[in-house]
Amino acid sequence: MRTAIVKVLSKQLSIRDAAIQYNVPKSTLARRTGGKNKIAVGSLKHLGRFTTDLPADFELELKQHILDMESRFFGFTCHDVRRLAFQLAEHNGIHHRFNTEKQMAGKKWLSGFLKRNTEISVRKPEPTSIARATSFNRPAVSKFFNLLKQVIDEKKIVGSRIYNCDETGMSTVQQPSKVLATKGKHQVGALTGAERGKNITVVCCMSATGHFIPPAFIFPRQRMKAELMDSAPTECLAICEKSGWMTGVIFRHYLEHVVKHCHARPADPVLLILDGHSSHTKSLEVLEYASQNGLIMLSLPPHTTHKLQPLDVSFFKPFNTYYNQYVERWLRAHPGRSFGEFQVAAAVSEAFGKAGTVNVAVNGFKKCGIWPVNEHIFEEHEFQPALTTDRPMLSPSNIQLSASAAIADQSVVAVGDHSLVADPSTCITGNDKRSAVEHQSDLFNDLPASVLIGNCEIDK
Repeated sequence: MRTAIVKVLSKQLSIRDAAIQYNVPKSTLARRTGGKNKIAVGSLKHLGRFTTDLPADFELELKQHILDMESRFFGFTCHDVRRLAFQLAEHNGIHHRFNTEKQMAGKKWLSGFLKRNTEISVRKPEPTSIARATSFNRPAVSKFFNLLKQVIDEKKIVGSRIYNCDETGMSTVQQPSKVLATKGKHQVGALTGAERGKNITVVCCMSATGHFIPPAFIFPRQRMKAELMDSAPTECLAICEKSGWMTGVIFRHYLEHVVKHCHARPADPVLLILDGHSSHTKSLEVLEYASQNGLIMLSLPPHTTHKLQPLDVSFFKPFNTYYNQYVERWLRAHPGRSFGEFQVAAAVSEAFGKAGTVNVAVNGFKKCGIWPVNEHIFEEHEFQPALTTDRPMLSPSNIQLSASAAIADQSVVAVGDHSLVADPSTCITGNDKRSAVEHQSDLFNDLPASVLIGNCEIDK
C-alpha cells in the first residue's frame, strides 16, 4: 500500500494499474491517495469503524470537568455525561454518530469513555448537607487552628491534656448487616427489636494519647432504675432526662465527671474540644464551672465536625458497628424478645471496649490535625465544595470579644468563629447576677454594625 500510494502520487501509475500491480483494493487506494480517511492516513493500518467520536483532547477536557464538578459535590450522572458529550460535539462541529433525536451519546460510547479514562468510575455519593459543604472552608479552618495553637502555646498543653467529647444516639432498633440470601429473591428481611425504638444518648470523651473517659448515658425517662445499668462500663455516668437529649444542666453535671477522670485543675488545665451545641457554649453555669476547674473549652466551627472532630472521624463508626453486631447476636440468642433500653448498657459496654483503643484515638486526632498540630493536614480539593458559595470575608482578622462574665483567666472559648477571651480584672462571681447582665449588655453594645458568623452576615 505504501509503494502504491507513492507511485500514484508521483503519477508513475494510475490508481487502477497500481492496485493491480501491488495487489491492493482500488477503492481503498483511491481514499488513501485522496486523503478522505479520518484516522487511517497514508499507509497507516486501522481496523474497524471510527468509535471514539470525540478527539482525545476533547475527552481529556471532559474528564477534567467531570472530576472538578464531582469535587464540588455537583457530580454528573451517566445521562449528564452522555448529553454533555453530544453538546460538545455539536458545538465544535465534530463528526459523530450520537443519537440526534435524544441529543445524547450512546451507552457504548460511555462504556468506552470509562475504559479509556480509568480515573473515573460510577460511584454512589454520600449525602452531604449544603451547610457542611459550604462551612468547611479555608478561612474558618484557619481561624480554628490559629486559636488552637494560641491556647496550646500559652497554656503549654501536651497531647495527654487534649480531650474531645461528643454525643451520639444509640437506638434500640439496630441497622441490620448484609446477609447471604437466595439470588433473585425480591425481599430479604432481618429481625430488629421493634418498628420504632427509643434513642439513648451516649456521651463519649477521649484524649489525643488514647485515654477514654467512661461514657455517660442519658435515658429518655424521668426515674432511674438500677437495671438500666446492668453490665455497663465501669464508673460510667447515668442520667435521666425526659427528652433524652443533652441540656445545659446535664452537661454541667457531665463536666464534673470529666474533671474527675482527667484530673483537670487550674494549675494543670485540660483542653476540651467540642461542637457548638447550645448546651456546651450558651450556659453561663457551664462556662463558670469550666473556668474554675481548669477546663479550657474550644468550640469547633459550625458544620465542620465531620472533618475536625476526632470522635466523628475515627471512633463513632466502629463504635456503632460493634453495637449493631451485639444487638443482632442478642436477638438470635433471645428469640421472641425485643431489645430495649435495659439492654443498651451491655451493648455499649462491648462496643466501647472494642472501639475504644489507643490507635483509634491517636489516629483520630492526627487525621484532624489537632495533635500533633498540623493546619495543613487538609488538601486543597477538600475545600473545593465551599468554593461554589465562596465570598470575601468582612474582616481578615478574628473578632475578639471580652467576656469575663462567662470565663476566667484559665479559659479561652471559641463560639462559632468568635474567640471569647477572659478579662481576669473583671471576673464575675456566681452571686453577681446583675453584673453578669451588665457585662452581657456591654458585650452587645461593643459589637460592630454587622458581624460575620460562619458564612452569614448578621446585622446588629
